[in-house]
Amino acid sequence: MDYAVDEMNLAEFPLAAISDRFLDGTKTVVLEDTVFDREQNRHLPRRLTLSGSDRYGLPTSKDDDVLLACIQLSRLNDFNSREVSFSRYEILRLLGWADETRNYDRVATSLRRWKGLSIFSDRAFYDHEQKSWVNRDFGVFDNLVIYRREVIQGKAAPGCSRFVWNEVLFRSFQSGYLKQLDWNLYCKLTSPVAKRLYRFLDKRFYHSNRVEIDLVELGLRKVRLSGNYNIAQLKRTLQKGIEELERLWDLKQRSPEERFRKDGLGKWIATFERKSKRGLKTVESISSSVATTGQVTSFLNTGSNPQELERQLITRGIGPASAEELSLSQPATRIREMVELYDWYNSRGQPRGPGFFVQALRKPDMIAFPPGFESSVERQQRQQAKEAQKQAQQRASTKRERQAIQKQNSRQRAFTAFWEALSPSDQDAFETESLEAADVMKKRLYLEASGKGGKAFEIYRQMVLMDQFERTHGLAIHAEPETNRTEKP
Repeated sequence: MDYAVDEMNLAEFPLAAISDRFLDGTKTVVLEDTVFDREQNRHLPRRLTLSGSDRYGLPTSKDDDVLLACIQLSRLNDFNSREVSFSRYEILRLLGWADETRNYDRVATSLRRWKGLSIFSDRAFYDHEQKSWVNRDFGVFDNLVIYRREVIQGKAAPGCSRFVWNEVLFRSFQSGYLKQLDWNLYCKLTSPVAKRLYRFLDKRFYHSNRVEIDLVELGLRKVRLSGNYNIAQLKRTLQKGIEELERLWDLKQRSPEERFRKDGLGKWIATFERKSKRGLKTVESISSSVATTGQVTSFLNTGSNPQELERQLITRGIGPASAEELSLSQPATRIREMVELYDWYNSRGQPRGPGFFVQALRKPDMIAFPPGFESSVERQQRQQAKEAQKQAQQRASTKRERQAIQKQNSRQRAFTAFWEALSPSDQDAFETESLEAADVMKKRLYLEASGKGGKAFEIYRQMVLMDQFERTHGLAIHAEPETNRTEKP
């Protein structure tokens, strides 16, 4: 998968516990904190109450993985419909879980646990359409159908199961209250604490590369550790997940003493910093390469403020009067380009004086950029074009992946309908014909596994049957149009 998405409310307020401790019969948990509302310019209290069903209880960390996988199934369908058809095999494949009976059962339990969860929000759910924290009482799924006769045989598993998102969550998806998620990284993380921290910090790092948060709030309300933990236990448990993120993600390394700072009686602060992103590193390295006599210029630090532009010109030998006139009369983009060109020449032992600078600004058409020089404006345009191309490739890849899944599900549904319509004797006859017509390799695998039985035999048997079905019923089995497979909300 090229990229994944995470719903912002779910990244901020975890609906699942970090461990299996709620399997002890606990059915309700309350999470409380305060949030700063930028529009109202004040802190607001918020409360989230989670209540599980009697039979399945509250969700845990493995259930969180399954819910994220369900979001990705909807993303593959561009969030076009609340109803999503799927097979449990698709979820196993997304999560990288083994194709085993216990994992099929685990996915079914998770889905039912989410179906039984009731969520009561007092300012704890952000409505992206209304741009405010709102009161909402809702669930995760409105309806759930798990196809119990699903054959556990890899790609041949039919997509006959389906779930229907609750309208509140689905509207949040469609309103775009989502952030990108590195799915490969998420699945690579082994610690539930690391996964939870990654989702929360990745959201918080949007506004700043530095996050400071009360240790108790982080441990109990954002990661959902046990409420019985003392400060030492909170730090020790969080540290294991933090160390994994330091190894695999962009989290800056810190010693535990630096990471957790005492801030008064019984109060501790946890501090996290994100490493500079690659794009910022590139700009920093460019700035370093054009520095001359202590002057550092780049697209970032030159800015568009006339006073700042004027200062940049004065530090390069232009008189104050001329610098003021140029900073007010010339486009900021042109000044930035010529500052970068001036520094580029001087950093390579080809000094240019203030006269060149003034001439370049007044008559830019007379200046040709030398080979090897790229202005920050050109660099930004190139990066934007590259990003646009990457996004186009991602969209094409997502479309191909969705079409492949739809085609596979359509093929399997067609075969399942055909097979179930046959009498037992007709099924035996069809299987005999299939084996006779099978290619040499598949026939050999079928015969070798037939005496042993088990999952391997079922896989080879399904291959032989599907090949014969397509030979006798035509190869052009197309995916159903999405409008036929889903209902509009």
